[in-house]
Amino acid sequence: MTRPKNGRILLGHQIRIGAVASAPSTRRCSLSILNVTPRGVERGELSRLFQKGQAVILNEDERISRLFRSVLDWLGLNKANATDEQSPFEMNLLDVARNHREGDMQAGDMLRFVPSAFGHIARKFVVSPSATDHSLEAFPSAFYLQGRYVPVPYNILECAWNVMSEVFRSVLPDRANTLAYAVEVDVLIYPTSHAEIHYLHSLLADSAGFWAQLGHRIDATKATAAGILDTKVVRDLFAVTSLIPGVKNFAHILNKRMLASSEKSVPEDYQIIGNPHVDGTKYITGLVGRRDNVYTQIYCAKRWIPLPVTGDTLAVIPAQKMTSFGDILATRHRVLLKNTAANESNGTTNITLSLSVIDRPDNLASNGRGHLT
Repeated sequence: MTRPKNGRILLGHQIRIGAVASAPSTRRCSLSILNVTPRGVERGELSRLFQKGQAVILNEDERISRLFRSVLDWLGLNKANATDEQSPFEMNLLDVARNHREGDMQAGDMLRFVPSAFGHIARKFVVSPSATDHSLEAFPSAFYLQGRYVPVPYNILECAWNVMSEVFRSVLPDRANTLAYAVEVDVLIYPTSHAEIHYLHSLLADSAGFWAQLGHRIDATKATAAGILDTKVVRDLFAVTSLIPGVKNFAHILNKRMLASSEKSVPEDYQIIGNPHVDGTKYITGLVGRRDNVYTQIYCAKRWIPLPVTGDTLAVIPAQKMTSFGDILATRHRVLLKNTAANESNGTTNITLSLSVIDRPDNLASNGRGHLT
């Protein structure tokens, strides 16, 4: 197949996993995923492309693969370059705890596992120009790695900022430079099998007391709610009802019937590890990754379309805050895990680098331990 040309549909990735057969109902959904080169970004083509499609793949930009490799090397996640002294950051639970920032969902390390809702380990930091000399700085500026406090390499800050700033200006050529924005960088490590999710969820649940364990069960049940049961208040009632003997069976049967025709329906051997959503606090999100059995899908015309996420391209989707600037709609998406046998998951890797443009936090604490506000 010939190399995709600028602005054309990426036909090689129009494979439908769990898609519901349905003819596209709008011009925007009929195109879905488009392509652009750095030259097209420079000419401001993303604004036009996002009015036609729900995602744009940035190709032929060498900075993307270089940035991804730099992040993997920094965290010891690049197996090809790892030394005996390095160990993946997700393997050191104490370091993850040290880097965790209580109540902060934009920065620090996080361990999030709720069956049927989400499952990942994350390292997050925010890049923005300094208020004094406009040089780039990270918040937090450093993380514990194998007991050492290791700064975020400047080349990672610079590359992430430059790529996403260019993308943002291409989407909003007349407005981007007037907004006080920052770039959120998230390294997301997903499980490689259903068994891993179960083990981690059990570990977290069993480390707490009775009421916390009950809360885990309620959260897990809420995440499976479908159809009319997946609405505010009703979702909570469904989760609580599912704990009551004699009633829970009826509740689960009703939910199972609704699930088949809901946006949470998935093919056999797949499970959701990132519920359907739009990124509510962001303008745009770009994804890079090395993923063996994890897939991101975008929702279009009542069907789910796979979004190609690779280590040398940037898959860009608009988020909720972009909707206030005209005809660009936020793209609804979800993350699926294809289940494999425990012995087949050895050597499997699921790492995603997420780059997002967000509003610049008002107060960036200089000591690296304050909260983003």
